Amino acid sequence: MLVIYAGLSLSFITKETETEKPVKKAVVMYGDQTLFNTLEKLDDEHIQWHYDSLKKLEKPPPLIMSQIELFLTVKTLTKLEAALLLDSLFESGDEHYALINQINLFLIDHDFSDAEEEFAYLDHNSDYPAHLIYGSWITTKPHPYSPELYKSDTTQRLKLMDKSFGDYVSPVDKIVITSRFGYRWGRAHRGIDLDLQVWDQVKSAFSGKVRFAGYFGGYGRVVVVRHDNGLETLYAHLHRFKVVAGDDVKAGDIIALGGSSGNSSGSHLHFEVRFKGIALNPDQLINFKEKSLISNKVTLVKSSWGFTVIPDGVEYYTVRKGDYLFKIAEEYGITCNDLCKINGIRRNTPLQVGQKIRVI
Repeated sequence: MLVIYAGLSLSFITKETETEKPVKKAVVMYGDQTLFNTLEKLDDEHIQWHYDSLKKLEKPPPLIMSQIELFLTVKTLTKLEAALLLDSLFESGDEHYALINQINLFLIDHDFSDAEEEFAYLDHNSDYPAHLIYGSWITTKPHPYSPELYKSDTTQRLKLMDKSFGDYVSPVDKIVITSRFGYRWGRAHRGIDLDLQVWDQVKSAFSGKVRFAGYFGGYGRVVVVRHDNGLETLYAHLHRFKVVAGDDVKAGDIIALGGSSGNSSGSHLHFEVRFKGIALNPDQLINFKEKSLISNKVTLVKSSWGFTVIPDGVEYYTVRKGDYLFKIAEEYGITCNDLCKINGIRRNTPLQVGQKIRVI
C-alpha cells in the first residue's frame, strides 16, 4: 500500500497572511510503518535511546537493530549514495519498507549541498598530478596499480574541467568510432577505437603530465597522460611519439602521430580513460560526436565490475527484475538504439538487476 504523507509548516495552524503560505512537502510512504513509529525528525540522542532500549531486551531483534545502525549512516551520505542505498533496500524486499519510510522522511528535510570541499584533493601541491590519490609515479608500464589502491572505494567525485587545469579537447580531429567500450569477440575491450590515418595528429584530451611513452605489448606505441583529477588517458597503436615521460602537456597538445603498431588490424587510435587503473567507459564521460564532455563533474560509483560513471545532471534508471531494453526505452520515450549508444551496450546485452542504465 502506498501512502502520500504531507508535512505542513506551522503556518498551517496559525492565521495566514498574504505572504505566508503553508509549505507542503510530500513523500511516498510504503505502508504505514516507520522505523521508529514516529513521523518526527529524531536527533541522534533519541535514536540511540531506541537502540539501547532494544539492546536491553532478552532477545534483541537483529533486523531492527541493523536497520537503526544503517539509518544512522544515512546522515553521512551524499545525495547519490543515499539514492543508491534506497535502490538496494527496495531490491532486498518489503521487510525494509519501514526503514525506507524513515529514510524518506529524513531526506525530505535534509539539505544536500554540492560543496567544493569534495574536490579538495585538487589543491594538493606535488610535482606529479593526483599524487595524493596514487602516491606513486611509475614510468615503466601503462597500468602499474594493484587492487589495494581501489578495493575500499565506494564513490568518488571528479571534476573534469576547471580553470586551474584546463578544458577538454578531442584526441583526434575527425570522429569516426569503429569500436566501443565493452566485450567483443569474447574479450573485454577497455577503450574506444577512433578511426585515423597514419601520421594523423593525436592530441592530449586534458592537461596533465606524461607518465608513460613507449612500446608495450598489444598496445604497440602507447602514451599515458595522468591528469590532476586522478584520471589517466591512454593513446595506443601510435606511429611516432611527440612527447616523453615527464613532459607537461596542455589539453590539445600534440602528443603523437597515429598509426597501427602493436595488435592492430589497421590504423586507428585506441583511447582509454582510467581511474586508479580501472578502465571507465569513455562514452559515459564524453560526447564524441559533439566533441564535448557530457558534464563538467561526475561521480564514479564502485561496482563488482569496476566504476560506473554518472555525470551530473544525467538521469539513470536502476534495472529491476524482469526489465529489458525495449521496456526501459519505451518508458522514457527513446529508442533502443539510442539507449544502447549512450550506454555503450548492444541490443542483446544481458541486463543485471541493480545495474545503472543512463536514460537521459
